[in-house]
Amino acid sequence: MATGPQSDSRLPPTLDPARIRRLLLDPKLPFAIESSVDSTNNRLAQHLDRGQPLRVLLAEHQSAGRGRHGRRWLSPPGRGLYLSMAWDFTTRARALSALALVAGLAVADAIARHSNIRLGLKWPNDLQVGGNKLGGCLIDLRQPGMQRCLAIIGIGINVDLGSTAGPDQPWTDLVREGGCNDRNRLAAMLINALERDLALFEQSGFAVFQSRWKNHDVLRGRHLRLTGNGTDLEGLGCGVDASGALLLETTTGVHTIRAGEVSVRHLNRDRRAPDRGAMGPR
Repeated sequence: MATGPQSDSRLPPTLDPARIRRLLLDPKLPFAIESSVDSTNNRLAQHLDRGQPLRVLLAEHQSAGRGRHGRRWLSPPGRGLYLSMAWDFTTRARALSALALVAGLAVADAIARHSNIRLGLKWPNDLQVGGNKLGGCLIDLRQPGMQRCLAIIGIGINVDLGSTAGPDQPWTDLVREGGCNDRNRLAAMLINALERDLALFEQSGFAVFQSRWKNHDVLRGRHLRLTGNGTDLEGLGCGVDASGALLLETTTGVHTIRAGEVSVRHLNRDRRAPDRGAMGPR
């Protein structure tokens, strides 16, 4: 873990819409900032249901932030970046199984540019530094038509939790890792990265992201146990395939695990995973 300045009780600067807009590659992008919401995903969905043309919603605080499998996401006021983006895909929901992975790669790029911190990505949606959780992604999908799918991509990043109690797992924040607490610059960089990567994903699918994922994959080469939905498997993480599914090598062969089916736990027997040819990232 990188060493850096320790968090204190001072809040990061408040979110400033004018400053964020100046840093956007598309300065006309419709976004809003609210002081407190239940969750940015829920509130953005409500705005869209009312016909408001918002693409991005940020909040200073979430009272009921959500993580994967309905877990609560801690969102203390002014201490993190809580952001949701809406994207109208001209495809069916089943073609978007790798969307959380693409969002994670966009976050990794934004944080590297913002704070020069290398992010690890734990399939399918955890953001880590040195094995400690920095944030996560949550995808909500709506299918308004046969060939359309509206995705709301929610992202939470710990910026400077200070003395606030963190989640009930090893965690970190940008300031603890020696990074910057400028949430306005981070918000703009993240929006820019999401706009670029979501457009590429819609056009070309996940295959073009495989090499980038390999550079951030914290499960590759690790012995894993996957449980959930009747699944109980142990094996070696071998990266992801061209659809973003996790590849697990077991004594019975290579299993393809899709997002939402399992939880992943590290075992203590690690070795390097072999390349799996066409099945794994190159």
